[in-house]
Amino acid sequence: MIRIGVNQDVFHRKTGGFPTFEDMIRGVADLGLNLYEFCPEYPEQTPAALTRKRRREAVALAHSLGVKLIIHASFFCTNICLIHDGMREEAVRQLKREIELAHDLESDVITIHPGPPGGHSRWYPEEDAWEIMARSYQDLLKCAGPLGVRVCTENMMSTAFPSASGTLACLERIFAIADVPHFGLTFDFGHHNLIHKDLSIPERTQRAIEILRRFRDRIWVLHIHDNQGERDDHAAVGTGQVDYDTLMPELCGLGIQAYWSMELCGWEAIDPCRRRVAAYAERAPH
Repeated sequence: MIRIGVNQDVFHRKTGGFPTFEDMIRGVADLGLNLYEFCPEYPEQTPAALTRKRRREAVALAHSLGVKLIIHASFFCTNICLIHDGMREEAVRQLKREIELAHDLESDVITIHPGPPGGHSRWYPEEDAWEIMARSYQDLLKCAGPLGVRVCTENMMSTAFPSASGTLACLERIFAIADVPHFGLTFDFGHHNLIHKDLSIPERTQRAIEILRRFRDRIWVLHIHDNQGERDDHAAVGTGQVDYDTLMPELCGLGIQAYWSMELCGWEAIDPCRRRVAAYAERAPH
């Protein structure tokens, strides 16, 4: 069964903030979806807010509604590539708390961004950032393995760290960091479109196919959204430049077993995006 879901951003209240974690799980089920990818950086769902008791109750609620919980680790307030050792170590410590949260919520996967290293990094060799990132991922993987949580890097756009910008060569180098079976990839279609925005759309599509084929056994999460090649709009599928009509059949034909997470910014994008994505899933081999 293909699990299709959304993140918390679609539940944002006009008055500010978000509903409770439990209400967002119910909201996912009300939308007819069966996956909720949430970020513990939001105050409503931090490791501190989700006490042990609430975690047990959330798992029971999700089970009753047929909703799978997965985690996208914090990324605004944490950075595994910081050149300041103390700050990087604290970021890794907080991410370990989120790995433990994933375990408690029966999330078998957590997406952790690879960087960027930060503004001061321009004064230091880029190799330093690679070494720092490697140490961080290795430390996080040691924490995740015994808990049964798989760690996914993600294809990211980065002007501060251009050699780690989500290209095929970059991803090859990231996976050389740790040869362990619980290190995988979250493939973000919108990011890929921006990373290769200087290419024609058919060329971008071909580059995406190359990544899907190369990492078919390591792609465990899909971030599904669209853009016009200028900004990370997180718009509905079919409203931008990503050639989903080519890429989704290719992905399904490769037998990639991944969670399909629609990373959308607005409530109005849910319905058209859900219909398109569900149609792709219906045509997938079962």
